[in-house]
Amino acid sequence: MKNIMTNNDKNASAQFLRKAVIIFLILALTFFIGFTVLYTVHGVKSITTILYVCILQHIMWLFGVFYFKDILSLDSVIKMYLSFILAIFYPIANIYWESGNPVVFFWYFIIIIGAIVFERRNLGVWIPCTLIIVFSIFFTYPLFPHENFSPQLTFQTNILTIVATIVLASYFAIVLMKQNRYEESAHEETLRTATENAENFERDKELYHNIIEYLEKNKPFKNPDFNAHALAQALNTNVTYISKALSAGGNGNFNMLISNFRINYVKSMLDGGALKKYTIDFIYAEAGYKYRSTFNAAFKSITGMTPSDYVAQNNKDSHS
Repeated sequence: MKNIMTNNDKNASAQFLRKAVIIFLILALTFFIGFTVLYTVHGVKSITTILYVCILQHIMWLFGVFYFKDILSLDSVIKMYLSFILAIFYPIANIYWESGNPVVFFWYFIIIIGAIVFERRNLGVWIPCTLIIVFSIFFTYPLFPHENFSPQLTFQTNILTIVATIVLASYFAIVLMKQNRYEESAHEETLRTATENAENFERDKELYHNIIEYLEKNKPFKNPDFNAHALAQALNTNVTYISKALSAGGNGNFNMLISNFRINYVKSMLDGGALKKYTIDFIYAEAGYKYRSTFNAAFKSITGMTPSDYVAQNNKDSHS
């Protein structure tokens, strides 16, 4: 398990977000088709042309999300879409405001909510950009063509805009709640995993101390055939827990630990003058080594010198 999210959580969250984007695009496309039909019937060509571009772009976004999901990251798609929608609404908003109808600004409200849901990490960019664009409309609207909207068209447009705002805002609220549940689940998983890790670490440290105590007291390493399975059996555990305990204790692996115990045992015999009574072959065999070559390699690896150099150094120190 991981400390942030399991792979299943990540996959489920990514799949949910992709589905949420697709559903949003379908909803937005539906409303744009509705506006396009409305303005086509009333013969408002300036806005109808823009809406045709919107429809085409939404079809392209849907196609990209469906068929190029391995090439286009969802994050980049969302950024491109928000940039596009901010730009495409600009002339429509100016035409609406020039005719004295402020209802189009509802769409900028939807854009901000969409950024909150899908682009929370970059809200510091999207919100100021949206506000700057909205504010600039009050100065640029004279540059755009004037449209004489009939009362019927204005009423129908306002109704459709309000319905679209309510539907999309409600949808964003549902998506946001679902996202929050995923985040809460991930946070709970983090806490649970951290607690488990702490408990496991304490268990491993306790087992590590038991291992060291057992090796020091019983010296089972003196048996050349002593292995991790024998140690696990002696301590009523298993090899996996033995390995984790040694990692927690900082002693690497079983072979390294046993080599250290055996070499320290040899050193204690050499330091105690065992060579006066026994041969070096007897001493390393007593420590659990079957072969002199293995003993020599382990001794040099751990002490940095050969057994003969170590003995010479001890003799030199004792006569100095």
